[in-house]
Amino acid sequence: MVVLLADLLLQALDPRLQRFYADWDKSRKGRRFPAYGDLDPADLSDILGYLTVIEVRRDPPSFRFRLHGAELVRHGGYDMTGKEISELPGEENRRAFLERLNYLLESRQPQIVRSRRMLDGRMIRYDALWVPLSDDGETINMLLRALVYRDLPPPEGDESYYESALLP
Repeated sequence: MVVLLADLLLQALDPRLQRFYADWDKSRKGRRFPAYGDLDPADLSDILGYLTVIEVRRDPPSFRFRLHGAELVRHGGYDMTGKEISELPGEENRRAFLERLNYLLESRQPQIVRSRRMLDGRMIRYDALWVPLSDDGETINMLLRALVYRDLPPPEGDESYYESALLP
C-alpha cells in the first residue's frame, strides 16, 4: 500500500481542518471545484473564525480579502476584510502571501501548509489548508484558507520549520 505525503499531512492536521477539507470535497459534487455558495456555513461553524476568503480578479490580476476571520484578526492584530493584498502588513509577509496565491492558481489543487509566524513576540506554529473555489467549476475566482494556530512552540533549534503538500 502506498501512502501519499499529502494524506499523512492531512491526517496530522487539526480535526477542524480535516472536517473543512471533507466539507470542501463533498461540496464539489463531481466538479473540480465547488462554488463559494456551495459551502454550508453550518458545516463550517467550528472553523468560521479561522477562515480567509480571497477574491481572485483578472484583467489586471489582483486579489482582495473578502473575509478575514475574527480569530485571525484577534491573533494577528489586524483586519484585512475588504482590503487589497497590497495593504497586507509587512513587505516579506505580503510577498510570501502573493507567491502562495499565485502558486495556488497555477497548481489548481488544495494545499496544506505547516509553518510558523511571529505573534505577540513569539514564534507560533500553524497549520493552514487552502482550497480553490469556482463559480463555473473550472475557473478559480476565490481562494479559501482555514488557518489554525498550534499551541506548541517550534521544535528546539528548528529555524526552518515549514512543510507544504498538494492534495490530490
